[in-house]
Amino acid sequence: MDPREFREVAGLFATGVTIVVAEVDGQVHAMTANSVTSVSLAPLLMLFCPSRKARIAQAPSRLARFSINILRQDQQALSSYFAGGWKDSAPPPFRFVDSPAGPRLEGALASIGCRTHSIFEAGDHYVVLGEVIYLHKGITPHQPLLFVSGRYRRVAFNEGVLAPDLADVEDEPPHIFYDH
Repeated sequence: MDPREFREVAGLFATGVTIVVAEVDGQVHAMTANSVTSVSLAPLLMLFCPSRKARIAQAPSRLARFSINILRQDQQALSSYFAGGWKDSAPPPFRFVDSPAGPRLEGALASIGCRTHSIFEAGDHYVVLGEVIYLHKGITPHQPLLFVSGRYRRVAFNEGVLAPDLADVEDEPPHIFYDH
């Protein structure tokens, strides 16, 4: 399999853009991540997948807490900066503020603070699983920055239909198998 083709195909899955922030050994580290997902409602679990080369992952055993900060559509500059692609000499304005899960990005659309639950090696990345201990929702409008096909995108909130609420579903959804 060609890694470039894999990236192109996987890149068709639209994701939100986040800044993951953690304090490790007294230093605050932050990185852009779109490999973030909710995992479980009982207990509340989230995960993110940093590269083994990322500074935030250099001492995985000392990563005790972290915050996942969901970016607003007007925070594209912060995504570029924390991904290492910022070209200007001065960084875009940002500030970290304290939370029960350590530093979080002020002004983000939302923040999910976690206590590290476990860390697994996965190829050239780690899978960091965190138990949610803190939630913060930023001011409205809640318009997230998206990433798909190598580009930043925006949501058109004037379109769409309401999805079913599956939070209280007790049975497995139906599985449909097709004969070939």
